[in-house]
Amino acid sequence: MMLDAAIAYARRGLPVFPIWPVVQFDDDRFACCCGKGLRCESPGKHPMARLVPHGLKDATTDAERVKHLWSCAPNANVGIATGLVVVLDVDRREALAELESKHGPLPETWRATTGNGEHVYFTSETEIRNSVGKIGGGLDIRGAGGYVVAPPSMHVSGKLYAWKIAPEQTSLAPLPAWLLAATHQLTSTKAATPVGTWRQVVKNGVGEGRRNDVITRLAGHLLRREVDPLVVFEMLLTWNAVRCRPPLEEGELAGIVARIAEREMRRRGDAT
Repeated sequence: MMLDAAIAYARRGLPVFPIWPVVQFDDDRFACCCGKGLRCESPGKHPMARLVPHGLKDATTDAERVKHLWSCAPNANVGIATGLVVVLDVDRREALAELESKHGPLPETWRATTGNGEHVYFTSETEIRNSVGKIGGGLDIRGAGGYVVAPPSMHVSGKLYAWKIAPEQTSLAPLPAWLLAATHQLTSTKAATPVGTWRQVVKNGVGEGRRNDVITRLAGHLLRREVDPLVVFEMLLTWNAVRCRPPLEEGELAGIVARIAEREMRRRGDAT
């Protein structure tokens, strides 16, 4: 079931990679299969590092590679690397309803239920960055450098991710103009981060849910100041191990730094 879904996504040009599955722990609880069990703070949602050591950076559309990955882990959840698609992650439906009352309903497009909300898929001609709660409470954006867990993966609640409107039923809709404007406004009006904020983050660290965003920002902050990418990686690797709760897997962190370093080189004109 998981292999068939992963191959179907890959054939649509969506890069996929295996995510740790969950398993029933007792009568009403499920636990991550990563080895941390009930202690895992991101159950059923983080990459299987033994198969994809660089996390979502190892996502693939190659059918033979997909078959190999899921032959090694047939029950693995399916992750889709975003960027080619942009996903609105809705945890609070009332927050989305409030925006739709102002701007009109979202267009028909792919929609999937999650354990406690839904994913709404779009396409965009411009690069959209990840954001957490900035458009509205309980509304996150997954774009370049992000990923989502896709149907028919299992959520830690025991529910299956499932299509409400499947790719076979309709085409991907373009990101609505008002939502595109909101994501652009987040970056274009963003003021420089105060020094005190950086100091607080470095000292106190962050929890699950903010790690990718903060590590991305820290990497960009350092690379913009022409710190060598290898030095940036080693610094963030140490900070991640000591301050993140729980730490990101090393491969995922390496992917973030590599991606931001490549973008910074393009900005400077050092790479095409």
